[in-house]
Amino acid sequence: MNRANGRDNNQCFGSSTGKPLSEDTYDETLRPQLHHTPSENFMNDPNGLVYANDVYHLYHQWNDKDNIPGYQNWGHATSEDLVHWQLHPPAITPDSDDGPFIISGSAVVDEHNTSDLFNESTTPSNRGVVTDTKHCSLNRWRFRDPKAFWYEQDSKWVMLVALASQHQMIIYESRNLIDWFETSRFGNAGQPGYEYECPDLFPLEVEDTDEVRWVLITYVNPGAIRGGGSGTSYFIGDFDGKTFTPIDTSIREMDFGYDDYAGVTFNNVPDGRRLWIGWASNWLYTGVVPTEPWRSSLTLVHELSLTRANITDQHQSLTLRHKPVDLSSLISDTVKETNSPMKPDSIDFPTDGAVDMSIDVAFSSDTESSELSKSASRITIESEDGVNSIEFGVQFADHIVYINRANSGWSSPTFGSLGATSSNIPNNNKVKLRAVIDRSQIELFVQDRIHFASMVFFFQEGRVPARLRYENDEGVMIDHLKLDALKSIWEC
Repeated sequence: MNRANGRDNNQCFGSSTGKPLSEDTYDETLRPQLHHTPSENFMNDPNGLVYANDVYHLYHQWNDKDNIPGYQNWGHATSEDLVHWQLHPPAITPDSDDGPFIISGSAVVDEHNTSDLFNESTTPSNRGVVTDTKHCSLNRWRFRDPKAFWYEQDSKWVMLVALASQHQMIIYESRNLIDWFETSRFGNAGQPGYEYECPDLFPLEVEDTDEVRWVLITYVNPGAIRGGGSGTSYFIGDFDGKTFTPIDTSIREMDFGYDDYAGVTFNNVPDGRRLWIGWASNWLYTGVVPTEPWRSSLTLVHELSLTRANITDQHQSLTLRHKPVDLSSLISDTVKETNSPMKPDSIDFPTDGAVDMSIDVAFSSDTESSELSKSASRITIESEDGVNSIEFGVQFADHIVYINRANSGWSSPTFGSLGATSSNIPNNNKVKLRAVIDRSQIELFVQDRIHFASMVFFFQEGRVPARLRYENDEGVMIDHLKLDALKSIWEC
């Protein structure tokens, strides 16, 4: 794969608008090297995720005219491995510069031609994939974000639509993908943000059982309980084809970071896995973050599962587990690996600044009570000159895992107010962490991926992550660490 340079836009990526790109496009200082970004201009919500014709199709909201939210169409990328992405021209575009714009939606594969939109001359490669034919337009501003899927038990289509300002999701059914009938509504539960958005509904088996539960994901903006901006939560329950019934209305956060919004799962994945990807930003500051010529990225693709786990000392619950896509094909070097207790030290980052790190932090229960208030382990990612840094770690005394980006460099009033975040964990003597750190983006997985956080950060003045430092308080030790350097997904 060649870097986009205007010489061959038919390679693994190039300008999706057909315009030549500079030699260093996709190698900009702040550009993530593992996470999907548009070649240029502003991107937000992933849409229409579907597996068809032996490839994964990723569509997303994209203003291909400017680096701010505005003129929205559907950007398009495809992948065979969910790691490397081939960029394509926009899949659906507005009829005029004045709109109506192409907002959130979903894509399905109509294998049985229930819609009668296909005839015998329609090639299999066109079936179920977005075409340029628009059949209708609903210009109802707070009625949005449809997610449709095939419900095999009743041989019908089901669709969720957000009735945003009323904090509800409407559930519809259809036999033909054209005529839809309301069956129920669910809402006014969970996070009390201003609007509900981007619902998704899907079944998952509970790990190590034959039990199947349904998960309903919803997003709120603004007014999320964590940070007041964009937030994600989910409900677990049962679905009978018409009505979703939750087992409770507890607030279950999808992410304890600030930069995971509007995520959705792929339809039609052949092996039944539930694959999800989110938009790694927050509406509080997404239009002003300091990236050019693009703005915004996505999370990695995650495989979701349900498990019963101790969320706190007093509470065991069904919870989502996040398994990020396999990154082993990107490993260029194992920078450090040890299974022995480690003293405080620092490790130089690889030059591309993208790493996958797993670390086990242990705490001795024999530590003197006077030291409990300082029982923490800190991992700091810093620039070469030490001016900019982010930090994450475990505070055993407070039973939390945290991320702190307050010293990361670029800031704005809303970004700066969300400098640090944490999640409660049980009073365990050992905590497993995994961090995928990618120039200006971190995904942190805790306790075998039961807790997850997505955060962006922006070192200033051309600085990039240059070293990793780890240090522990009395009674705390790191007894396992593996740090892999990762290649860019945009080169071979």
